[in-house]
Amino acid sequence: MTKIIDKSLQFRSYLTPKHWTLWFAIGLLRLSVYLPAPTIYSLGTFLGMLIYRVTPSRRRTARKNIIQAYPYFSKQEIDALNKKAFKSLGISIFEMGIAWFEKSDVLKQQCQIEGKKYLDDAMAKNKGVILLTGHFTTLEIGARLIGFYPEKYNGVFKKAHDPLFNAIMVHYRSKFGDELIDNKNVRSIIRGLKKGHATWFAPDQDFRHQDIVFTPFLGGIASTLTATAKLAKMTGAAVVPFYPIRLENGKGFKLVVLPPLENFPSDDIEADSARVNKSIEEMVYACPEQYLWSHKRFKTQPDQNFDFYAS
Repeated sequence: MTKIIDKSLQFRSYLTPKHWTLWFAIGLLRLSVYLPAPTIYSLGTFLGMLIYRVTPSRRRTARKNIIQAYPYFSKQEIDALNKKAFKSLGISIFEMGIAWFEKSDVLKQQCQIEGKKYLDDAMAKNKGVILLTGHFTTLEIGARLIGFYPEKYNGVFKKAHDPLFNAIMVHYRSKFGDELIDNKNVRSIIRGLKKGHATWFAPDQDFRHQDIVFTPFLGGIASTLTATAKLAKMTGAAVVPFYPIRLENGKGFKLVVLPPLENFPSDDIEADSARVNKSIEEMVYACPEQYLWSHKRFKTQPDQNFDFYAS
């Protein structure tokens, strides 16, 4: 059988001048790995505030999300959290370079893990583990770090809009574990879980044309994938929540692994999906300044005429 080659993932497809700017940016990202951690965080903080200033639509989106999640916050508290989140976003761009280019031995020394027993116990059952997490600004580095601990590990990714960036992302993320799976390739996700793999999974984005229900999340109602519960039911995999934290002053990272969801899934898909949201929500409230507030999480609503971000 002839193997089908995806030319969109081949670097030689992107050698024309229109791609040189991104190649140059990736080259700088590669070099930034050699900078001291305090320097990286200073540059990231500066970049984050620049993004905050030049992208008013993203700033307003984050502000709307924060107001909904923290209705008792004063204007000063909302603005402070918004700026911290954008600073964290700026740092995360440099952390992407660390995740892609840094040596494993170096990263292991920079990582702490809390609650590892929950992951070990779930893996010991050899039924697979859904590593449930959220879209934190530490997402990229967190996906690399958590892969050090389970014996078998798969990643799940959503295809990037820019084809060159997608090719680069897939190339480097593929080195994190055993297999990197497109989030639309459900069969491969199921196959990996049935083989006992821990599988990274972050369902906390807005989905419109997939199997969703509407459940509470961060003070509002969000479109929520039913996939987490369905995958657990089909494979018998445990759902183990975790989230990564960037430690202050360049002191590395900490992974917080939480107890598996008990009696999950049930026969109520809406209740199960709400539990998934609740679990991610608790992680967000534990580390709000490192969450990706600028995503339009509440764009899809039960009332299609209601635009949460209109004003």
